[in-house]
Amino acid sequence: MKRRPSINRRLSLGLSVTAVIGTSLLLTAVFAEYRLGISDLTGTDAFRFAWSEVADHVGMPVLILILPAILTVRIIIQRSYRLLEQSARIISETPATRGLQIDDRAMPVEVLPFVSAINDLLKRLDHAAKEHENFAADVAHQIRTPLAIMALTLDHGNDPDIAILRAEVASMSRLVDQLLLLTQVNAQAAAPVPMQVHPLNDLVIDATSRFAPLAVAASRKVAFEECAADVAVACHKEAVASALRNLLDNALRVTPEGGTVVVGCGPGARVFVRDEGPGLPAAELDKIVRREIRTDSTQGKGAGLGLAIVTRIMAAHGGQLQTHPDKRELVMVFPA
Repeated sequence: MKRRPSINRRLSLGLSVTAVIGTSLLLTAVFAEYRLGISDLTGTDAFRFAWSEVADHVGMPVLILILPAILTVRIIIQRSYRLLEQSARIISETPATRGLQIDDRAMPVEVLPFVSAINDLLKRLDHAAKEHENFAADVAHQIRTPLAIMALTLDHGNDPDIAILRAEVASMSRLVDQLLLLTQVNAQAAAPVPMQVHPLNDLVIDATSRFAPLAVAASRKVAFEECAADVAVACHKEAVASALRNLLDNALRVTPEGGTVVVGCGPGARVFVRDEGPGLPAAELDKIVRREIRTDSTQGKGAGLGLAIVTRIMAAHGGQLQTHPDKRELVMVFPA
C-alpha cells in the first residue's frame, strides 16, 4: 500500500539533507583553509591536528546551530499544525445549513486557497440542491394538472368502473405527492436549511386535526393522547408534519372499518401512531424502507414509499423511525 504524503516527513528529510550538505561544506572549507588532504590524515600528529581543527571549526558550530535549529523548527511545525487543527475545528463546528460558507478570517494564509475551493464547492452544491427541488416541483405540477382534470371529469360519473378509475387517480396523485416530498427531503439532506424549535404537542394536534376528516370519510376514528406541554423539538415543521401524515395514512390503510387510529406523544421527544392492523416487525420495516415496497396488498399503493419518506425525514433530524409490533405502533423518535 502506497504511503500517504506527510508534511512532517518531508520537513524532517529536508532538514536532514540540509544538515548533511552543510556539514560536508564546512569540512571542505576547513580542509581547504588549512590545506589538508587525504595524505595528511595518515600520520598520527597530522591526524590529530586535522580532526582537532574539524572539531573546533565544524563540530562545535554544527552542534551549536543544529540543535537550536531543530528545536525551533519543531516548535514552528507544531504551531503550524495547531493552526491547521484550529481551522479544521472551525469547519467541523460550522452548522451544516443551506447557504453554508466557511469563515476564513481566523485561518492561516496558506490554507485560504483550500478554504476558497471548499466554499465554491458548497455554493455549487447549494445551487444544485435548489435546482433539484425546483425541477421536482415543476415535474410534479405538470403531472398534478392532468390528474386533477381527470379527477374532476370522473366525479360526474356513477359507473362502477369510473369509481375504480377515480380511486386509481387518487392513488396516483398521492404517489406524486410522496415522490415530490422524497425529492425535497433528499435535497435538504444534501444542503440543509436551519431548523426551528416547535412544541411537539402543537405539531401532533395540527397533523391530527387535518387528518381527522379523511379518517371519518373512510369510516375510521382518530383518537389523540395529549403530550407533555414542555416537550419541544428542533425540526422542520412542514417535514415533520408530512412524516406524521404518512404514518397516519399508513395506519388508516391497515385499520379495518370502524377501527380507531391513536396518535400521541411520549415519553420524551417521541410521537407514536397506533393502529388496529397486524403490527409491523422490525425486520419487515427495514426491508420496506430499504426497498420501498409494500408489505401486502391491503396497505395500498405507496405505503412502503411513505415509510421510506418518514425514515429519511427522521434521519435528517437526527432521529429514527421505530416499530413496536406488540403495541401495533410506529414511533418517531427525536434526539434528546
